[in-house]
Amino acid sequence: MSSWKSRVFIIALAVSGGFAYAADIDANAAAPVAVVDAFGKALASGDTAVALNLLDPAATILESGGVERSRDEYAAHHLGADAEFLRGATVTPVWRTAKARGALAWVGSESRVAAVSKGKPVKLLSTETMVLAQTPDGWRIVHIHWSSRPDKTGEK
Repeated sequence: MSSWKSRVFIIALAVSGGFAYAADIDANAAAPVAVVDAFGKALASGDTAVALNLLDPAATILESGGVERSRDEYAAHHLGADAEFLRGATVTPVWRTAKARGALAWVGSESRVAAVSKGKPVKLLSTETMVLAQTPDGWRIVHIHWSSRPDKTGEK
């Protein structure tokens, strides 16, 4: 377990909306967190080329009970739908944790998502885990696990 001197506990502000959320982020995990944020922003803006560049070619993506076993497979199957869904969504961060150990890092996030799916409004509680590896090209996402459920809390 790391000491308090090697960890930073912060209350962060989400760039996309100015919402305060709790975050427990290792000081040495700042670069991986920036990659995760850049990936999310790229998807939400529809810039799938940037999103794909942040994924390792052998990345594994687990979503809705399915699996895509490479960056190319993700690009061919769900990338476009994910970008389209996020383009009109409001994502409100709730909590985040991030740790880095050597050439590996992981970022876990919880968010509230308000969007439209198949013409109907949906509110979700969403969790995301991303594992990143330090490569010669910088930090790249090697694993994503997305999970969500209906948000019945009534919060916005």
